[in-house]
Amino acid sequence: MYIRVRALLGKKLLIALIVLLFSANAASQFYLISNHTIEITLDEEGNAQVNERFFLDFQNEWQLSDFRDTVKEIGVSLDAWKEYDARLHPYIGQDNDISASKVSFIENSSNYLEISYSLTSSLMQKVKETSRVKEYSLKPKFFNNFLVGSLWVIPDDTTISINLPVGAELQPPVEPEAAINGSNVTWSGYKNSNKLTLNYRAFKQIASFDFGQAVRELMQSNLFWVVIVAAIVVCAILFWNRRNLGARVENYIVEHSDFSREEE
Repeated sequence: MYIRVRALLGKKLLIALIVLLFSANAASQFYLISNHTIEITLDEEGNAQVNERFFLDFQNEWQLSDFRDTVKEIGVSLDAWKEYDARLHPYIGQDNDISASKVSFIENSSNYLEISYSLTSSLMQKVKETSRVKEYSLKPKFFNNFLVGSLWVIPDDTTISINLPVGAELQPPVEPEAAINGSNVTWSGYKNSNKLTLNYRAFKQIASFDFGQAVRELMQSNLFWVVIVAAIVVCAILFWNRRNLGARVENYIVEHSDFSREEE
């Protein structure tokens, strides 16, 4: 009997401890993340600038005020944000790929925490290059936070938007299926696929010749005086042989003109 009572008390204590831990965790996360958007902007070399927004729903003004203080305290420390709430962290790339630039809390019709960062290596892989075109392919490893087993999973209320470089031409297929609007590709959850594919090609600009710039660069180079001396020598030779050259030109014209037929 004593052993049963002791076991029963032990179970109750364990349940009470679990409830206490759950309550403490719930109190520390007093908001709901209603929506999560990721906007990726690519430059001409496939490098990425990322803006993530976590839209937060607070239960009351006190909770909102407390979160304002947290934003001031943590600032741009991504490790501190992840420790505060495991859900609030960059989802593109891994820790060693990310260079954070700004973390801000925006309050308007919707309250959201925005994390802005760049990736230290290119999001896109150059797969082919010719004299006119460069072709790029997405590196799936940067999206490992969305890898569940063998599937790429974009959860509910999550949107991933990629802005291609100006003038880029999207190449099918795009996997999983996405909404395409001009140079923008958007995946909206819930969505899953065993493939993550995005390819595009960018056309190189044809370089125009700037005569003025060429002259300025020549004047600043070590070859400037060599060119000047060579030009003076050529002009001197032409001046010295001007009569001989004039006579040769005149003889050439006479020899190749058909005066005899005109006189007849």
